[in-house]
Amino acid sequence: MAYDGDGLPSVEPVKVFENTYIIGPRENERFDASAAEKLMKGVLDEKMSYTNERDKKGRFSWVFDMEETGELVQDITTACHDKVKDSMGAAPRYKLIFQCSVGENNGQAIRQASRCLWDKETDNCATATWTNGRVYAVATCFALFFE
Repeated sequence: MAYDGDGLPSVEPVKVFENTYIIGPRENERFDASAAEKLMKGVLDEKMSYTNERDKKGRFSWVFDMEETGELVQDITTACHDKVKDSMGAAPRYKLIFQCSVGENNGQAIRQASRCLWDKETDNCATATWTNGRVYAVATCFALFFE
């Protein structure tokens, strides 16, 4: 145990929190899905831009690699989390869950769906998509109010 100059232990006091009895977000703390979608779309545009590179014949030169794509998904998810969390400011009562998928698209139709049990008054989600005909990326943010 560490001691300060007075011979007393230098331990932080125990913090006691009182119940707030807040059962819903205040009006200025609500999750803004449209703002989150714009932020995530910007992240997808930035992170996926290198897949638009073309060779001399005008074909996409990016080739799908599972290991590279795994790292890309982690980068996208982290960037989306950071930007959305920063934009929310002082609204810490939402739990944010991010999901991202990147895959190769060779002309097939792709549809992604998710289901969740939540309170329709307080919880929300935002989804952003990006595609260039060869690659697709989908980023989703679930915002769940934490009482």
